[in-house]
Amino acid sequence: MNALVIFGVGKIADVAYHHIVRDHAYEVVAFTCDAEWLPTGAQGSRFRGLPVVPFEEIERRYPPESVSMFVAIGYHDLNAVRAAKCEAAKAKGYRLISYVSPRADHGPWLDVGENCLILDSVGIQPGVRIGNNVSLWNNALIGHHSTVDDHCWIAAGATLGGGVTLGERSFIGLNATVGGELSIGAGCFLGAASLVLKSAPPRSVFIAPGTEKFRLDSEAFLRMTRMPALGSAAKKG
Repeated sequence: MNALVIFGVGKIADVAYHHIVRDHAYEVVAFTCDAEWLPTGAQGSRFRGLPVVPFEEIERRYPPESVSMFVAIGYHDLNAVRAAKCEAAKAKGYRLISYVSPRADHGPWLDVGENCLILDSVGIQPGVRIGNNVSLWNNALIGHHSTVDDHCWIAAGATLGGGVTLGERSFIGLNATVGGELSIGAGCFLGAASLVLKSAPPRSVFIAPGTEKFRLDSEAFLRMTRMPALGSAAKKG
């Protein structure tokens, strides 16, 4: 059964669609979403040239005996919304598929649940277990013998050291790092570029300070540092 309906009509659904189509993993036949989120508010809605069917009517148009489903929405409410939609789809009888990019770095040890999104260049080392409804974005690294529980979101460039346990519904931001042999409780939020070197209880928040804007603009800065002015190389060429 290779026919697939994607739940979602936003940017995450668009990313999932392009990867699935690129790799011929499934035949995407339609999109679905709650009726209130239909792109045009009409039955004739389309997304990427395919029909968008209200989720309330999806089993009549695309019965679960003939298609699978993938829930492609973001990390709203620490992934709780996506988790709820997965349960709603399963209650209607749909099988939830996972997409694992053929460009991801893993071996036959891959242990991944349902409704997972694993994009290009993700590294998954031996001994790792990935739960259900987990999103791993480009260049994330999951160290050996780590466990990522259900409904987590790990953004691009993030790193989990070996032997880490990441509790369910946690969010790991861009380029964040979790040291090895740590336990991060459920519902934690690790902001972009944060560095966590101690285990953390549930619902912990880690935020790294952002880089302050320099007092000079780019042209003044280049003059001060005697670097080539912007555009000078192009003019010489």
